[in-house]
Amino acid sequence: MAKKPTPLPVQKPRRRIAARVSLRPGTTPGTLRPIHGSPPATVTVLTCDNGSGIHSVTAVDDLEKLPAPAEKGLHWVRVAGLGSIEPLQAVADFYGIRRLALEDTLSPGWRTKLEEQGEYAFFLLQAPADVAGTHKGEHLSLFCKHGLIVTFEDTPTALVDCLWERLEKEPPSGKIQHLAELVTHMVLDLIVDSFYPHLDAKDEELAELEERISDHVPNREELNRLHRVKRDLITLRRLLTPFKELRGDVQKLHTPESIRELRPFFNDLNDHIVQAGELLDTYYEVAKSLDEISQSMLSNRMNDIIKLLTIISTVFMPLSFIAGVYGMNFDTKYPLNMPELSLPFGYVLVLLLMAGVVGGMLWFFKKKDWF
Repeated sequence: MAKKPTPLPVQKPRRRIAARVSLRPGTTPGTLRPIHGSPPATVTVLTCDNGSGIHSVTAVDDLEKLPAPAEKGLHWVRVAGLGSIEPLQAVADFYGIRRLALEDTLSPGWRTKLEEQGEYAFFLLQAPADVAGTHKGEHLSLFCKHGLIVTFEDTPTALVDCLWERLEKEPPSGKIQHLAELVTHMVLDLIVDSFYPHLDAKDEELAELEERISDHVPNREELNRLHRVKRDLITLRRLLTPFKELRGDVQKLHTPESIRELRPFFNDLNDHIVQAGELLDTYYEVAKSLDEISQSMLSNRMNDIIKLLTIISTVFMPLSFIAGVYGMNFDTKYPLNMPELSLPFGYVLVLLLMAGVVGGMLWFFKKKDWF
C-alpha cells in the first residue's frame, strides 16, 4: 500500500509594515489596471441644492447621463468598486479627469497627497479603517472643483457612507458659496477625526499593559501584545504623517480656484492634525518605554537566575573537593595515609565539616549582600 505524502504545513501570510504600490517595473505611465479583488464599479450621485437644502441620491446606470457640475449647490459622484476599467474611464472622460490621476487612483499603495490636476484639486487619501492586525486602511481618491466632487473607492468605505448619511439627515442650509469645498473639508476632517478612536483604544491598551508590567515580569503574551501595539502605532503614524504636509501643499499651489478656497478650511483642520500627531507621538514613546522596561525586567530576572546558579555551584565546589580527597583509595595500613579514616566517627566529622563550610560560605555571601 502506497504511503500517503505528508501534507506541507500551512504558512500564515506575512504581515507587511507598509503597502506596496501595485505597479510593475517598466509600466508605461498612464497604464490602468483594475484592483484585484475589488468589485465592479457602481456609480451613485448625491445632489445638494444650495440654499433650499433639497437633496437626492440616485444610482446612475447610463454613464452618458452623468450630471454636469452644479452652478449652485453640489453634485457628488461616487464611484465604488475599482474592479473594472471601462466605467472608471467613462467617468474620467466625462469630467475631464487626467489619465495619470486615474492611474494613481488605481494604485492604493500611494501615500496621502494633494495635487493640482487642471481645474481639479486631487486628493489621494487613506483613513485608518482597521489598523489592528493589518497595514491597510480605507483608500479614497477625491477630485474637487466648484460645484462637483468625484470620489473613487476600491470598496464602499464607511467614511463616505457616514458622510452621505450626515448630508442626507442634515443637508447644508443657507446659501453657501463654496459647497464643494466645504464638503471636501468635511471629508478631510472626518478622516482626521477617525484617528482618535484608534488612539483612544491604544491609550487604554497601553494603560492596561503598564499596570500589568509594573506588577510582574511580562510573559510572552504581554510582550507579543506590546509589540503589536507598537506596530499599530507605526501604521497610524504612517497614515497620519502625510496629512501634516497637506496644509503646505495648499499654500504652495495657486490654481485651481477650488484649492484657493480650501485654504481657510485647512487652517482649522491643521489644529486637529497637530493634536492627533502629538497624541500619537506620546503613545509611541510610552510603548517604547514599556518595551525597554520589559527588556530590563527580563534581563534582571535572567541575572537573578544566573546569580542563584552561580552561588549553588560555588557552594558545591569545596564539598566536591572534600569528597574527592576522602575518596582517594590509599592503603590505610601506613600511618600517613589518612589516619582519620580509622576514627569511629570519621564519617560524621566529614559531614559536619561539609555543613560548616556551606554555612560559612552562605554567611559570607549574605554579609556581602550577594543574595
